[in-house]
Amino acid sequence: MSTEHLAEPFNGPSTTYLVSQVHHPLRNFSDAILKPYGVTGIQFTVLSVVAHREGLSSADLSRRFYVTPQSMGQLLATLEERGLLERKEDSNNRRILRITLTSAGREVVEAGTRDMAKLEEDAFSSLSPKEIKTLRSLLRTVVDDLRSRRIGSA
Repeated sequence: MSTEHLAEPFNGPSTTYLVSQVHHPLRNFSDAILKPYGVTGIQFTVLSVVAHREGLSSADLSRRFYVTPQSMGQLLATLEERGLLERKEDSNNRRILRITLTSAGREVVEAGTRDMAKLEEDAFSSLSPKEIKTLRSLLRTVVDDLRSRRIGSA
């Protein structure tokens, strides 16, 4: 894919700046919405990922969320102490701990997902369903690209 268009001067704010201007208020709103469930946005997102892909390891999640294994381990320990997830030894490699949700974790994900859907509907209400589909597709492309390479590497 050609990136020549990125070398041209920006007219107005950069794409990175605009993405951050969407991210930060959404993160604040998410944290407020999720507060009754006792989880932060990042904790809820980890629970949601595990709900859809049970059996991931801490290392899998740290790569997915761009954090150190130690940071992810601390986050998971907090969620485990709260009874929202469990970590069990992998049957083929005892050093790997596989993560699954508890019933309490599933309840948080189900309730939080409903509330987050309302937030998303409100936050993107100025866009048509077609525009939302296009935005999601474009963001998925960027996410996939970022996951497949290191930014700034030659």
